[in-house]
Amino acid sequence: MLAASGRLNLKAGGPSIMVPVDEELTKLLYKPGQWQVAKDKTEHDRRSIYLIYKRNLRLPIMEAFDAPDMLLSCPRREQSTHAPQALELMNGPFANEIARALAARLDAEAKTPDAQVTLAYRLTSGRAPSLEEKKIALAFLKANPLSEFALAMLNLNAFLYVD
Repeated sequence: MLAASGRLNLKAGGPSIMVPVDEELTKLLYKPGQWQVAKDKTEHDRRSIYLIYKRNLRLPIMEAFDAPDMLLSCPRREQSTHAPQALELMNGPFANEIARALAARLDAEAKTPDAQVTLAYRLTSGRAPSLEEKKIALAFLKANPLSEFALAMLNLNAFLYVD
């Protein structure tokens, strides 16, 4: 999602980072003041391997997508598809923020709706849209903002699943 939106920070190495979480979650910590969010917002857009994980503060989006248990060793990550994942991808604050970033990228790099649809398909599914897909997408764009189209593109099966 970060790569498609153009926000992925490719910096390698360095210290782990703390990302913003709901205040309710930080109150669960023994010392809530220890959760110091990285001031540089571009650091929030790094790969999840750089995020700090605490046993008693699990990041909700990572939890929805099968984050490993912090108490047990994890020889193999589980894979699942369930309703909370779909809900997070449609309604979650991160998904909607990334959809707005993708919409801004589409607007900046492709000026016409036709070009925006083509670029969106290339970024999210690695291919050009079929004529039928383009027709449906253009009709959708006439009635909805570009950010809603971007959110739909980030929820395509072609984007979410590797064949």
